[in-house]
Amino acid sequence: MLNLKKKIIILTFLIPSFFFNYFTLTIFDLDNKLSTFSAIIIFSFNALNLLFVYIYYKFDFKTLSYFVSYCILIFIIFDFSLEKILNNNSIIKDDNELGWILKKDKSVKFNQQTSHGKKYVVNFKSSSVDGFRVYGDIKKKNKILVIGDSYTAGPYSSNDFMYYDYIKNYLNEKKMDYELFVMGAAGYGNVQQLILLRKNFEIIKPNIILHQFCVNDFFDNNKDIKKNSTTQNQYFRSPYYNYINGEIHQIKGIVPTIYRFLFKYSFTFKKLDQIYTYRSFIKNGSFKSEISENMIKSSVDITKQIFKQFRKVISKDTIFFSVNCASTKNNHLSKYWKKIVNEINGIVIETPSNKILELNSKDIDVFHEDGGHLNNYGNKIYGQLISEEIMIRLSDL
Repeated sequence: MLNLKKKIIILTFLIPSFFFNYFTLTIFDLDNKLSTFSAIIIFSFNALNLLFVYIYYKFDFKTLSYFVSYCILIFIIFDFSLEKILNNNSIIKDDNELGWILKKDKSVKFNQQTSHGKKYVVNFKSSSVDGFRVYGDIKKKNKILVIGDSYTAGPYSSNDFMYYDYIKNYLNEKKMDYELFVMGAAGYGNVQQLILLRKNFEIIKPNIILHQFCVNDFFDNNKDIKKNSTTQNQYFRSPYYNYINGEIHQIKGIVPTIYRFLFKYSFTFKKLDQIYTYRSFIKNGSFKSEISENMIKSSVDITKQIFKQFRKVISKDTIFFSVNCASTKNNHLSKYWKKIVNEINGIVIETPSNKILELNSKDIDVFHEDGGHLNNYGNKIYGQLISEEIMIRLSDL
């Protein structure tokens, strides 16, 4: 017969299973439809927990301690190794300063689909330099540097079908031999673009900068809004601009530090975080609660300061174009973007995004299936219109 003390200890050992099951079913299983990965994790955890109880029942606490330590060690080795192996195929990697950065020398095929269900293959390639999808000949006289986020560096069209490739070809047809440089990464805010610009402007010395802006950059630039976002990995990993002292740094503290460590090295943690983010997005949308007008005002002020830093980095002789991505969401914020660009003596390009939205309203297939990024045809229209506007502006200068 088991004595009372051993019964209490056995029940104590079962508590983690009860807690884990409750935590999973209330936080991850928002729609009563667990993913296969989540189900496997739950089953494995419960089976292992019962095994621990059985070992303690048959042997003693010392034997159990050795076995638990061994299991933890094996799990950590397997978990961290699996993340390293699988992350090898990713087009981005973690970066201490930027949060994440586009990997160099990557060549990956993606099977994509347009908003109308047409399937196509994307041959994604990055340059030989971290952070750049395209890195031209630095010795050439005329150079154009494109800075953006997923609209520019995401795997939604092959390099030869991206909007900036049409710009390069258009300018070359006009006997203007421009070398192309494209930097950025999916999920980037303007702070990360500023860091990359500071690191590379004097090396490249571009004649033209084309900054691809999206109105969600206003949200990405404000850490209070990002904290309210359902995409928590970007909140913890992104750097933020302090418009009071001009410093740039990530969120500090024990929780953010542990989060960044586990997100970087643990496959299980990253997978569970992705599941939670997806479930949270399905339940709440992009944000957990409504964004206040004060938050928006603050984000506009921060964005204005970041753009001023853009202008401080680039020379007066460098032409700064800023083009908006095509988005019907938060389109009213575009007025702030235009005002900020004009204040730093930049040139606003808004016709391409307006045209894309017009075509989409006529049920013309210009978007990727996510409804936000451009497919091959959308990139073609977008690039051609940007090219024409750049040419007109260059002729006027």
